[in-house]
Amino acid sequence: MSAEPVASERYTEEYFLGRCGGTEFFDRYGARVLKPTLAYSLARAGLKPGMRVLDLGCGRGELLFQARGAGARGVGTDYAPPALKLAAKVSGCPVACCDAKALPFADAVFDRVFFIGVVDHLHDWELERCFAELARVLAPGGRVVLHSCVNRWYFKRWTYGARRALARAGRAAGLPVRDPSPPKSDEDETLHVNEHSPADLERFFRRIGWAARAEVRPNYKLEVRELYGEVAPDFPLRPAGRWRRFLHKLSWWPPLSWILARELFCIAAPPERR
Repeated sequence: MSAEPVASERYTEEYFLGRCGGTEFFDRYGARVLKPTLAYSLARAGLKPGMRVLDLGCGRGELLFQARGAGARGVGTDYAPPALKLAAKVSGCPVACCDAKALPFADAVFDRVFFIGVVDHLHDWELERCFAELARVLAPGGRVVLHSCVNRWYFKRWTYGARRALARAGRAAGLPVRDPSPPKSDEDETLHVNEHSPADLERFFRRIGWAARAEVRPNYKLEVRELYGEVAPDFPLRPAGRWRRFLHKLSWWPPLSWILARELFCIAAPPERR
């Protein structure tokens, strides 16, 4: 266990309001319209009125706000006090400051646990302890809804150079294509200590005995209408153009889809709840 946890002091109010994913949605809509990662996870969670929901690593609290609106009873946890201050105000739900490896809840009390954008911030030894706790607090039939905002095979590693070259070739051909963002900032290096590929994620769950299958997710510009319907011209996420949708259809099959996927999603169940 030589890998030390990321210090909670790294997660400041400025981080959550300015650099944490989805600020372009939060600045405009508050919690009323979720960023794509949260919108997809909420749609797949199957929430029903009366369900007991834990948002582990709740950040600003948008997901808790939506869970409450769906009639669920939500609780948020984070180990960064600035997040809890925001989440309590945004969601109106109870929140608790705690370590994900030691949850202050009784056994079998939650029907759903959201674990969104957190897995890549924890080392494997931390994840093992965390999922032991999640197995304890899940009620029979309960599930963990997990989303990783990083597929290390694509977004931060292998394909950056190739994507930059393709963008330049596209511009030379007259297409309105911009260079991809640089693969990592200094803050990314500090906070994202355990990025996964689809295979990494499935190996982790096999090792701890959980049932889970990694679902690869494309750039959300390709799914704007599926997630939000028709959107206004000033919507924070512009739908992908026709040529990009065409290229996506050509390439979205294994093993290319595993490499080209930007993000990973799965619904996980502990062994006794399969």
